[in-house]
Formats: sequence, C-alpha cells, structure tokens
Amino acid sequence: MLKIDFSNGALNVRQQEELNAGFKSHGQIQCAPTYQTERLNWTVTNEQGGLIAALTADLLWQWLYVDELWVDESCRGKGIGKQLMMQAETYAKEQQLAGLWLWTQSWQAPLFYQNLGFKEFTRFDNFPSGYSRIGLRKQLS
Repeated sequence: MLKIDFSNGALNVRQQEELNAGFKSHGQIQCAPTYQTERLNWTVTNEQGGLIAALTADLLWQWLYVDELWVDESCRGKGIGKQLMMQAETYAKEQQLAGLWLWTQSWQAPLFYQNLGFKEFTRFDNFPSGYSRIGLRKQLS
C-alpha cells in the first residue's frame, strides 16, 4: 500500500535528487527540450560601489524570463529601470531569442512594462486578496 507523508520545508537531498531524475527521465521519454537555465544579471552601482538597481533574468528555451527588477527608492523616476529593461531586450535580440516575459503584481508596475511594449498574457485575480498577479510578455520574433 502507498504511504503519503506531509512535511514543511524542502525535500531532503535524496528525495530532491530522485524527483529531479524522475522529471528528467519523463522529459526524455516525451522527447521534450532539455530544461537548462542560464542566470543573467545587470546591475547598477553608485560612486561608492553600492547597489542601486538590478535586473536578474533566466534564459530558458529561447525566452528571457525577467525574474527581478529593482531600483532603489532614491533613484526611481530617473529612467534606470527602463535602461535595465532595454539592456535585457538588446541582449535577447542579439541572442535571437523569441522574447521576454515576466510576472508582476497589480501594485507593482504593470503599466511600466506595458509602456515598454509588453502585453498581458494571463492574470490571476485575488492573488493575494484584492490584487492580481499579472503575466506579461514581449515577443521579438
């Protein structure tokens, strides 16, 4: 008989390795493209070397996923976020990627991204209650 256990936190190392092997095996059986990400970062520092802005992204399957875009409160409204997004888009074009995509929250910056040409492709309302999680993408090809 099967046994189902519940726990909080991460799987133990052995379980995580078995889970990863299971996903990899299933993908191979289905002839799925290899799941391999590459982490990319663009950072902006001030004269003292302190971080004032950053964009982190993952490259996967010809798409650039913008994971985090942050600009220090003291530097907002100066175009730094836009410059970082343009750097990421330029990189995506140079690599001949299909496009860029990201998640944002309704209280964050959906209009900022839409003004950069991103289109909404999904919305998860009441996540959290009273707000929405929004998926945006910009196709390049």
